[in-house]
Amino acid sequence: MSGEDTKHSSTVESTVETDSLGSQVADIPETKPPSPKSRRRFLIPAIIVLAVLGGVGWIVFNRIIFPILMFSQMKPQPTFVEISSPQTAAIEDSSDYAANLDSRQSVTLQPRVDGQISAIYVTAGDRVQQGQRLLQIDASEQRAQVASRTAAAETSAAEVEAARADVASASDTLRSLQARRASAQANVQLNQREYERYLDLYNQGAESRQLLDQRLNALQTAQAALRQAEADIQAQRATINRLQATVSRNQRALEQAQANITEGQAQLQFYTISAPFTGIIGNIPAKVGDFVNTSSQLMTLTQNEQLEIQIAIPLERAADLRTGLPVKLLDANNKVLQTGRISFIAPNVDPSTQSVQAKAVFPNPGSFRTSQFVRARVVWDVGRGVLVPTTAISRLGGRDFLFIAVPFKDSGCKEFAAGQGGPPMKPEPNQLTAAQKPIKLGKIVGNNQEVLEGVSASDRIVTSGILQLQNCTPIAEASAAPK
Repeated sequence: MSGEDTKHSSTVESTVETDSLGSQVADIPETKPPSPKSRRRFLIPAIIVLAVLGGVGWIVFNRIIFPILMFSQMKPQPTFVEISSPQTAAIEDSSDYAANLDSRQSVTLQPRVDGQISAIYVTAGDRVQQGQRLLQIDASEQRAQVASRTAAAETSAAEVEAARADVASASDTLRSLQARRASAQANVQLNQREYERYLDLYNQGAESRQLLDQRLNALQTAQAALRQAEADIQAQRATINRLQATVSRNQRALEQAQANITEGQAQLQFYTISAPFTGIIGNIPAKVGDFVNTSSQLMTLTQNEQLEIQIAIPLERAADLRTGLPVKLLDANNKVLQTGRISFIAPNVDPSTQSVQAKAVFPNPGSFRTSQFVRARVVWDVGRGVLVPTTAISRLGGRDFLFIAVPFKDSGCKEFAAGQGGPPMKPEPNQLTAAQKPIKLGKIVGNNQEVLEGVSASDRIVTSGILQLQNCTPIAEASAAPK
């Protein structure tokens, strides 16, 4: 029905009504009553409009008003989820770095003498013990030289013994001369007394001059004999000194000969290459028959039982370095293989990397090799922290959240969240509710992650089904779900 028709109908009704009252008839123009055909033309659209309005009203009532009335009277149906408490565990403040392994004992063996290789006793990959023979250089010439020096030492020893015998004989002669000098001294003293006695008698006139001269001659003869004895003793002492010098000279010659023997024997040991420590033989470039000198490389020997790890620590963490900090070696699956401690911190900074070198010593589990790159974890500190499963963490708008299971009255919610697009449901104070709580995350530990802020160990968190939840959703533990 159009607007004009409606206006016309209203005009007609107004005219009829006014006419029935018998007033203002003269002011209203006379109209003809509508024909049946005209009434049918207006009736059909009116019926259609009423039908449409009735259908829309029924749909609105059935789909919106009636569900609202029903939901307002219904109890909320909770979502069944798993609930648990956060774990309290030791959390490491650590950093992972790429590190280099180096053997604490690794050497390239080189000869200390020139010669031809006569034998090689090991092969590459052999494990050898300290002192074990590895390689032999022909030492025939050196052994002959040692034998010659030994003979020269024996000759020097014989000369020393002969010189000592001469000294002993000269000493015996000296003692004989000293005895003769003692006898001469006694004779001089006797003749001295005799001469003095005859001199007194001569002065008294009791003895003749001839007898006095005879006593004087005897005294002078005894004194001459004493002087000769003294001279012989001095000469003998000179002889003994000369013989002792010969002994000393021969002794030095003997010592030099013995030193030559020792040197030759030491040089002879250099012809046999032995393992300086227990380890594993590496590459052996030398071959039997090769002529080698002091610059030739014979083989490599590495001790892999103890490995030294070298870590470049960035300057921003260098201040936290200290000896004794734990260091863990990790494999590709983040599994700890070995644990050691920092034993050395470089006093200077590497100018190319602006890092500080730190070292730690590890026992080799058998899978590591020298110069291998590994992943090392430096543990700066260990403290207590709260861990939650990573599956319980949701992320929305660039922030991290957990769903905390609390009664509705403690959740801070004003009403339950609408489920499946429905209206909010009537809250019950003790109904368990999923309250969305913002958190601050820390380190990942296995399948868990540290929570720095937002929850405590006493909270109960939703650990499964978080994709079905929103803030203020009623929940129940999965263990209470009907079977």
